[in-house]
Amino acid sequence: MPEAIKPAHAKKSEDARQIRGERTRRALLEAAFDEIHQHGYRAASLNDILKAAGCTKGSLYHHFPDKHALGLAAVVDNVDRFMTTTWLAPLAETGDPITTILQILQRHVDGEIFHDVRLGCPMQNLSQELSGLDEDFRSYLNGIHNAWRAAIADALRHGQETGTVRTDVSADAAATMIIATHQGTVGLIKTAQDIAVGASSFEAFYHYLNSLRPADSNARGHNEGLSS
Repeated sequence: MPEAIKPAHAKKSEDARQIRGERTRRALLEAAFDEIHQHGYRAASLNDILKAAGCTKGSLYHHFPDKHALGLAAVVDNVDRFMTTTWLAPLAETGDPITTILQILQRHVDGEIFHDVRLGCPMQNLSQELSGLDEDFRSYLNGIHNAWRAAIADALRHGQETGTVRTDVSADAAATMIIATHQGTVGLIKTAQDIAVGASSFEAFYHYLNSLRPADSNARGHNEGLSS
């Protein structure tokens, strides 16, 4: 028996409900992520999340069974989008990974990324808070770090093919060093509550990155270094 065709007004009503539901879900994800970034996952308040999202508890539990599911979904949604836009997509498209990485780091130095230094890096904060306590968060964070490291290593290998990265460089080792140095610097900035604390580290970081270029391109690379 063929499925009954819904009247036009019924379909419009269903579409409107889906749109409202998606808006509610999006508001909850954004509010939850902001709350977790400011206070940490364990101290995050569901009441404050609901207030910020303009939602009721009924709306929350319609979309997420509990705080854990909401928190994990909020982190995955926001961190995935941030990492794709800031790191993964630019690295996948470049033939000159050193310049691309320098440009990304310059955005950090300029305060374009992580506007409030008091809060630090969400991935770093959550790794420190939850890696030993929650396997779901640990597994996700480890996975995104692995994807980040792989993206940098792949970009460096592509740079070796295009002649913008020294062929004797270990792409995997350099990728690990880049992430560790970047994350360590962000942690120092958060602890000091002062972006200026990271300036000397970033300057040395730029020199290290430029040293990965072939000798005949080092002069050009250093000219593309840290700007004030």
